[in-house]
Amino acid sequence: MKDSEMAASDPKKKQPYFMKLYVVAGERNSQLARENIKNICDERLKNKHQIEEVDVVTNFESALKDRVFVTPTLILVSPEPKVTIVGNLSDKTRVVSALRLGFEDGK
Repeated sequence: MKDSEMAASDPKKKQPYFMKLYVVAGERNSQLARENIKNICDERLKNKHQIEEVDVVTNFESALKDRVFVTPTLILVSPEPKVTIVGNLSDKTRVVSALRLGFEDGK
């Protein structure tokens, strides 16, 4: 099978990751979550992702819509299934596993 055919049959390679990170702007755990997800995405997704950061203080409607009551919270919107991770994302192994990134590149 050619690489182009493999990419077309693998939804992860076809569809970029879209995530929402709910934070409180100046809060330390929110800052850690921002740094941790950036590092994971830089290592595992290499420009195949988008992270929308939502400050719950200024945009609480979005947080209520997504049923976010604790910050920081990361929601993987796509590819489905949707995943919600609460906390500062410091447990890299669990975050990578939850986002289904653990077996790409043999890692």
